[in-house]
Amino acid sequence: MNSILQLISKHRSAIMGFAILWIMLFHLRVPTDLTVIDFIRSVGYGGVDIFLFLSGFGLYYSLSRKNFDLKKYYKSRFFRILPEFWVVIGVVFLAQMDFSTRAIYQLICKATTLGYWIGYRDESWFISCIVFLYAIFPVYFKLFKKYGFKASFYFIGAGFSLMLIYALTCILCYNNKNYGGFIILTYARIPIFFIGAIFGHWAKDGCNIRLTKKLKTIGLAATFIATIILFIFQTYFFYALQTCSLAYLPYIIITPVFCILLAKFFDKFKTIDKIFTVFGLMSLELYLCHIFIYKLFFNFIDFLDKDSSNILTMLISFFAAYLLYIVNKKVLSRRTNIRIRP
Repeated sequence: MNSILQLISKHRSAIMGFAILWIMLFHLRVPTDLTVIDFIRSVGYGGVDIFLFLSGFGLYYSLSRKNFDLKKYYKSRFFRILPEFWVVIGVVFLAQMDFSTRAIYQLICKATTLGYWIGYRDESWFISCIVFLYAIFPVYFKLFKKYGFKASFYFIGAGFSLMLIYALTCILCYNNKNYGGFIILTYARIPIFFIGAIFGHWAKDGCNIRLTKKLKTIGLAATFIATIILFIFQTYFFYALQTCSLAYLPYIIITPVFCILLAKFFDKFKTIDKIFTVFGLMSLELYLCHIFIYKLFFNFIDFLDKDSSNILTMLISFFAAYLLYIVNKKVLSRRTNIRIRP
């Protein structure tokens, strides 16, 4: 099994490229006239689960290195994210031309990533989420090395517990209103992040687990059932289940199998793998640029038809992300002495 899982490591950037394009499609505010495309777009939040699964997977590899240095780990991870994040929110702040005390306070909350944790509704919530998970992962890794899968059970269980507490509180006390803002978006992804770390362990440490026909059948059947449940959730109970966090549950089952299938696909089609790898290498830049460009640009697209507005906003996002990638590669990483990594 580990040889198949190692394909995930081999094609990790390409899978991230797929995930970021799916997320960008999800965030488009103007629907298309194609039912299938609109459904795929509507479940695009699963791209975040792919990202976090791959992050947990990759972090296990990183911390397993013999020359691992904790100080370098925090420096490389945080300086890979925060300088670009600060550049983008700084540009957006200046573009909005609002220099009030409230706007400056919100900028500070966003720049420190603390605003997300005190209830500030922020479209860049993923940055706060991933910084938090990066910060606690060395603790998990140390406990995992000492206690094995017991540590994974406790961390994954903590994620499910937070989801359950949130869901019950939301339903019983707040009439199923999203009282906690975007905080549920992190709670719902804690399990898949640490499940990714388990898969990283199986791949990196060469666990002797045979991917038998029976195991394949069970995995595909579970994924198929979870996909059907996702379709039902999305079609009939979307708002109710998303508000109380339950709409995110199917992806905990779907994501690992989907990543394996994508890895096998990219391994077979090399040219497509190279194309998606380019997007994967710029995944952070694409994320940062598109969430703010979409927000700003969709206020000025009344004169465009639906398809033109969608295409134009994505093209602007690609161009801005490429510029940010070059700035990071040529300026920011040189100043911080951090090598660009996906």
